[in-house]
Order: sequence, then C-alpha cells, then structure tokens
Amino acid sequence: MIPSSPRRTWIFLLVSSLVFYGPGFLAPAAWDKNATYLLLSSLYQGALVVAGFWYGPAICRALAVTMVVDGPLRQAVDGTLAELCMSNGQVQLAGIPISVVEYSAPFIVTAGLLPGQSQVFLSSALVEDLGKNGLRFLLARALVHGSWSQRLAALVPVLVLTVMLPDTPWDAPTWLGLAGFLVGWLAVHWFFELRADRQAAQALGPGAAEGLREVLEASATPVGWLSLHPPIRWRLHMVAGD
Repeated sequence: MIPSSPRRTWIFLLVSSLVFYGPGFLAPAAWDKNATYLLLSSLYQGALVVAGFWYGPAICRALAVTMVVDGPLRQAVDGTLAELCMSNGQVQLAGIPISVVEYSAPFIVTAGLLPGQSQVFLSSALVEDLGKNGLRFLLARALVHGSWSQRLAALVPVLVLTVMLPDTPWDAPTWLGLAGFLVGWLAVHWFFELRADRQAAQALGPGAAEGLREVLEASATPVGWLSLHPPIRWRLHMVAGD
C-alpha cells in the first residue's frame, strides 16, 4: 500500500488485522484440529487476499491524503502518458489510470487484481526528481505491471503463501519448506521484474537505459541493499537488450 498519514495507516492496519485474524481468535480451541475448519479457514484467508488485490486501488485512494489533480506535475504525467499511448514501439502499452499523490518520499505502486481495474499511484517527489527519459521509463514500466502476467505474478505467490502457512506450531520441515518457497518466489519475482524492464525498454526505444538510470537515482534509499529488485547490472543489461 502507499504511505499515508499515521491515523489512516493505523486504522488500515487495525481493520485489516481484525478481519484477517479475528475469526481465528473467536473460534473454539477444539476446532484447531478439525480438518473442515482448517480448510474453511484457508479458503477464507485466500479470499481475503484476492479481495485485497481487487480493492487495492480503492484502498490506496482512501490512504492518499492529497492527490495532485492539476499543475505542472500532473501535466507532465498526462503528457508522458499520451506520448506512450501513441508510441509505435515493439510492445504496445495498455492504458491504466495513473494518480499522483502529494508525498515527500519517492514511491510507485501498481494496485489491482485485473488489468482493467488496476491503477498506478506515484508520489509527487518522484515525479519532481525525474527528467523526461526517467518519467517515460517509470510510467512505461508501471503500465507493463498492469498486464495479466504481471498481476498474476503479484497475486499467486501471496495467495499460495497465505494458504500454505500452517496454524499449528512450526517445526524444522515447515521452516525449510518456507525458506524454499521464498527462494523460489524471489527467483520468479526477479524474472518478472526483469521482464518488465525489458518490455518497458522495447516500448520506449532510445533513451530507455538513461531513463532507468534516472529512476534508480531518484528512488535510491539508504537501505537499497535490502531491495527485492534484481541486481542493477542485470536490469541495465535487460534494458540495453544485450
């Protein structure tokens, strides 16, 4: 989700935690070993994950304190979007709504379950720090993330992890299984992130490599080494098409 005010963030965390974990606290302890209850509990949590993705755009809009609806930043985004939609690159980008949120730190989120109801949210600080090529690459990549394959790549690992986590005390095999799943998820995540870089570059043509460098510089953080994105040299290699 996008950054928000402390009040809205705490309300979101409390409500989502209550909805997700509340039924488990209310159920009698004897049900913990009932196969039917465990199955229904997994289905319930899986349904919540799907609902969270479906209502992701609405949740982000509720968390956004101030939306930028006019002015130079909005005009820059709209002009870049119009240019991208008319581009004749190797990859045709599908148009999805892009909202600019007034915020002092860089962030960008593509929320939604289906391509047709997805929406992109990015901070005003990120738009301000990017030049023309950087903004073009950032928005092209965000539109790529609105495709079917990218939405499924975001949903399926979260859904599987939610359903597979046991409610019983964890043992060594459970920890090993979780570690193996996370390694596999990271590999899949890197694949789709590199694919998004490549498709954005194919849609843009010249200037894509420079755009990626601008985005990396503008979104750099003190804990960048903790990022779940692939190594920078891999991303530059994909954009260059070598």
